[in-house]
Amino acid sequence: MKSLFIQLPQGRLHYLDNRRSGPVVILLHGNSSAAAAFTEQFAELGEHYRLLAVDWPGHGQSDALPPADYSFSGYADVLVAFVRQMQLHDFALVGHSLGGHAAIEALPRLTGARGLILLGAPPFNSQLAAQLFHPEPTGGLVFQAALDNPQVTRLAKAFISQGNSTEHLLATLAHFIRATDPNVRSALGASLATGAFADEVALLATSGVPTLLLQGQNDAFINASSCTPQVFSPAPVQVVQLSDCGHCPHSEIPHLCNDLMHNFISALYENSPCKLL
Repeated sequence: MKSLFIQLPQGRLHYLDNRRSGPVVILLHGNSSAAAAFTEQFAELGEHYRLLAVDWPGHGQSDALPPADYSFSGYADVLVAFVRQMQLHDFALVGHSLGGHAAIEALPRLTGARGLILLGAPPFNSQLAAQLFHPEPTGGLVFQAALDNPQVTRLAKAFISQGNSTEHLLATLAHFIRATDPNVRSALGASLATGAFADEVALLATSGVPTLLLQGQNDAFINASSCTPQVFSPAPVQVVQLSDCGHCPHSEIPHLCNDLMHNFISALYENSPCKLL
């Protein structure tokens, strides 16, 4: 796995690349996370696919952006620029939380997208938001700029189910949070509060891109019971509910998550029905 940089119109972007042959899969992390959150995917899926994991601007080792550009649409612009600069024409997308929503907003400009996996990122619009999302469980920390150490710990704990809370995982999440430009959280919150998001259900329906949502049943941020294919209709969204899992299935239950992702992605390239666990 190589740590690399690419110059985009938005600034210098850091990404991880296993440089293997095979179908391309772009991994997109969530708010206050990093490309390194996909370590377990590189370890297990890397033998099958070329994996590219991006540090969003303001995260990890990528440049910061002006706060006004920290929005779903702003990150969608970054994704489109990355795909074009890398000359990627056939790929699958995996988006966790923010990464999933940015990927959906970018879909109309990503003609090479063969499929999309959403991790804790149910597609929503103004009508569905209240149904799909819980009140923010940390009292607003996920959209708060400056965080002291107790607040960082509280936010890290909120991201994962209590049963999956290990000292190592909590320390990793806390590191990602501290490495994030504080303006990311506050600017994202301000953007969402003004309704600056697309009708994601309509975008998915129009795109026709096969989509899989892996949703933790213990997600503190999302009402998992409302995440059903019927709710997302007419968008082509398959849903797998994951027991004993919070907001970060790729980190909490990586082996099961990787199996589900591999089954879905391999079916995309085999032109066969996807058989999920």
